Amino acid sequence: MAKHAGSVFSVDVTGLDRDAGQPAYARISERIRAAILSGALAPNARLPSGRTLARDLGVARNTVDWALDQLVADGYIVRRRGAGSFVAAQLPERDSPPLQPERSRILVPDTAPRRISRRAEALRAYPGHYEPASSVPFTPSLPPTDLFPRDVWNRLLQREASRPGDDYWHYGASNGLPALRRAIAAHASAMRAVRCSPEQVIVVTSTQQAVELAAKALADPGDRAWCELPGYPPVRHGLRSAGLEVVDVPVDDDGLDVAAGLAAAPDARLAYVTPSHQYPLGVELSLPRRRALLDWAHERDAYVLEDDYDGDYRYEGRPIASLQGMDERGRAIYIGSFNKILFPGLRIAYAIVPEPLIDAFVDAKHIADGHTALLMQGVLAAFIDEGHLGQHLRKTRAAYDRRRSAFLEEVHALAPWLHFGPARAGMHVAARFADAASGLCDRTVAAACGEKGVVVHPLSKYGRTARGGLVFGFAENNRVRQGVAAIRRILAHA
Repeated sequence: MAKHAGSVFSVDVTGLDRDAGQPAYARISERIRAAILSGALAPNARLPSGRTLARDLGVARNTVDWALDQLVADGYIVRRRGAGSFVAAQLPERDSPPLQPERSRILVPDTAPRRISRRAEALRAYPGHYEPASSVPFTPSLPPTDLFPRDVWNRLLQREASRPGDDYWHYGASNGLPALRRAIAAHASAMRAVRCSPEQVIVVTSTQQAVELAAKALADPGDRAWCELPGYPPVRHGLRSAGLEVVDVPVDDDGLDVAAGLAAAPDARLAYVTPSHQYPLGVELSLPRRRALLDWAHERDAYVLEDDYDGDYRYEGRPIASLQGMDERGRAIYIGSFNKILFPGLRIAYAIVPEPLIDAFVDAKHIADGHTALLMQGVLAAFIDEGHLGQHLRKTRAAYDRRRSAFLEEVHALAPWLHFGPARAGMHVAARFADAASGLCDRTVAAACGEKGVVVHPLSKYGRTARGGLVFGFAENNRVRQGVAAIRRILAHA
């Protein structure tokens, strides 16, 4: 019986880096071919597995597979089903060049640009993440995981995963687990004055998915939708990907300028707003504009998408009731997310929709992805029902308030360059460049901050603005001074 080749290095492929002009798979193929022709690998000798070769050479498994495929095509290796790869018993003529069958052409990795859809081209304006967000000062909208009660969550996770029955292991209802929908309805009613029943709750993965479902259920391709400017980029691009035309509506000190929206697109089908704490400027939608927005929606058969992403965090003044709680005509769709107040990896959010729209949203969710992960829904339901969410919100609200106060005290040092907006609520604050710094490019400043280990977002990331600026999250107290000092040095030398 032929012996197994003990290690790939016994066939002298250690000098792969000497022929840097060739692709790695071609260098591997050539070394193994040379070992076969020299007799180092005898006819019928079994080669190590592709996984072993990849590990020994420190290359990807695909690279090894391409090399072996080339040798099979050239006649030096044969594959036996269930047994592996072997040196051919009869080799090609040594004086003749290796065979180049037609199919060997596809073995070369094709890295040329491919034709993609117009929709994908449009989405390039907001590319996907290839690495996780950095938890460093002053990353906006990233809840500190050090405050999350992991021990409680892990205990609930183990308990729910051990429950008898198949509630978490089969396909679930598209609108979500009944227990979680009940818990969400109770929480939103108590904390945000939302008026709803559990049947009106649709469990989704994120704010973006809730908006996308609304776009597909309530608008047709080519219809128009209002979006705040500056505003939350994923929503703008999500609406475009659903085929809607986005109409940018400016935001001032009173929030979304409803009159400007009426002048630009009175026939819009949707309006996306963040009324309690505008993202990213932090202003509140005034009461007259709230009424005007709901009146427009009623008169034009349109809908308002109310994103209350951080409505649980308010530090000054009375809590602001939800827009949905004011709506008596079923024109507001309330959107909340646990990804912002618990941890982003959870991927559970919700939409509270008027009763006549329940079926349309459930159907849209079913087509989108069937349902949100069931086990995590069960754990979250228990987390809410047993009072852990309320306790966590009280703890984090106090912690964020301390961090906010420390931040606002330190950023007086940035006054020559930045004018800070309201910081009465939420987990971030925006600042515009002062007159003395009006010529600065906020993206250049943000990039320079990143090089110094401080993360801030350029205000222009959220849409065109008359003047640039920076968006800050609230960092831990002991990291604020150092971060502000770094930013001050950057602005002073800019």
